Amino acid sequence: RTAVMADTTADYVVIGAGLAGLTAARALSQLGGKVIVLDASSHIGGRVTQLHGFAPWPIQLGAEFVHGSENNVLVKMFDQMKWPYRSLEWPDSYYFGGDERGGVLRGLIDASTAEAHPDILETHRLLTDFPDTPWALADENEPSGDENDHAHNENETNAVENTTPFQKTLKTTLIETLDDANTSHVDCTALEWLTDRVKAPPKIIKLAASVYANDFGCSLSTMGLRETAIEREVWNHGEEYVLLTGGRTLGDVTGTLAAGLDVRLDSAVSAVSRCEKSGGAVVTFKTAVGTEKHREDGENKNNTGTITAGAVIVATPISALKTKHWCGLDTKIRFDPPLRDEKQSAIEKIQMSDAVKILLSFDEMFWPADTWNVVCVDAFLPECWMLEYEYVTGDDASVTPSPTSDANPGSNPGDNTKVGKHVVTFFACGDKASEVATTNASPTGHAEIIEKALDQLDDMFGGLSGVTKELQPSRARFVDSKIHVWSEERTVGGGYTHPSVFAVGSRHELQKSEWDGRLCFAGEATNSECNPCMQGAVQTGLAAALEAATQMFKDASKPLPADWGTEGDFVRSFG
Repeated sequence: RTAVMADTTADYVVIGAGLAGLTAARALSQLGGKVIVLDASSHIGGRVTQLHGFAPWPIQLGAEFVHGSENNVLVKMFDQMKWPYRSLEWPDSYYFGGDERGGVLRGLIDASTAEAHPDILETHRLLTDFPDTPWALADENEPSGDENDHAHNENETNAVENTTPFQKTLKTTLIETLDDANTSHVDCTALEWLTDRVKAPPKIIKLAASVYANDFGCSLSTMGLRETAIEREVWNHGEEYVLLTGGRTLGDVTGTLAAGLDVRLDSAVSAVSRCEKSGGAVVTFKTAVGTEKHREDGENKNNTGTITAGAVIVATPISALKTKHWCGLDTKIRFDPPLRDEKQSAIEKIQMSDAVKILLSFDEMFWPADTWNVVCVDAFLPECWMLEYEYVTGDDASVTPSPTSDANPGSNPGDNTKVGKHVVTFFACGDKASEVATTNASPTGHAEIIEKALDQLDDMFGGLSGVTKELQPSRARFVDSKIHVWSEERTVGGGYTHPSVFAVGSRHELQKSEWDGRLCFAGEATNSECNPCMQGAVQTGLAAALEAATQMFKDASKPLPADWGTEGDFVRSFG
């Protein structure tokens, strides 16, 4: 059945209750107007979501760390609220698998030792200096006068078109700046660059895949080199990973951002239309009733409704904006009038790969107590971590379980027979994530994946050099497992955006507002730093809120409050 809800109005509608959307809504609510947040899922936080009951603490199914302790709005928020946290050096250790048992790099090696090895030094050099790229910056080696014009024109004819296989030309094209959208066709994937231009040996390519591509959320074959170079140039947050302590988790961050806001879950937006009469927009949505959260006489019902708003901020995953996403998606937004061709083209260029987390719980540790993270090279899975959290109960407890974050059957909170005391989280993106997702969908796939993951742990931590001196220490201590595939999240459809080939300038384009400033965009995909970090999402939420409010206040002939919309003002609102 479908019921039509009464229409309503608001000053602002924010679509998406992830970090960017909640940030925008919180900032706008401080202006005193009516703000409504709509989200298609059954929990706040977007890709910050938790699994309860698998361990004594909530397990992070999505984002786990705050990347970088410097110049970080989230860290400033923690300090403002006096939330304790710790900083961790990444990576902590390396594991080198493969069959070449006699190699110098084999087995588990601490990061300080591994980072001094020539292979890892060369991998870092390549991904820092970017030698032999398809482009050269004009101001680094620029001829003068007519010679410059001739060189520029000649090089432009050698530019690599996005419809031309990279292997057909190894020419170098002069470009003005890395982020110049006019030369976005001068690009290649990291794999093409390493293979065809740098001529890197397989061991370097394997290192780059685990250390860089997986961390970016993709494979080398889809990792755009220009956007990777941009991220390297503008990143200013440091290399430490920040982890909340004292019983706090990232769920507390999203819960704090959402406190006091009008957030309406299970509300999937289907259309946003320009309202010619008011200059604002009409948002059409459906609210699912009869889900696990809302049941009514055993029947599923969809309630449709509209909200007329002065301005709308779209802070959804980019998959909801694409004409066609690579996996099925339940949330596709139609715009009337359509988005500009330049913006839709930018949306299609920015790519999102799959991501999976493989969770294994154990009743006893069998790895060194001071080991928290391992980057795995030439192995089944490319990275794992072993984090221990405090978990506070009662009034200071973390967020409550959400309907989309249920524990495995038999792993309910309070049922300690299936709750492990320690957890290993494997993380994989790109092609490896797709491989895991496909295998996991088969009848015996889950067990096959878990067996391979346990084999990898045994090779990493077993044997006479291990803590237990056992050959297979994982088996006797194994409690439970869960595989979370992000492409199966029907409101997300993948992990997060990554440096994409031929996408230079697309994130700047996506940031731009439409409809005279009444339709704005936020979210990690709009972060021009080309890194899908959580602080980037927060920053884009603030920027979108400032743009939307500026237009609204301008139309009302009112000045915005001084300092409102700045990072400093936003941080102070938490104290």
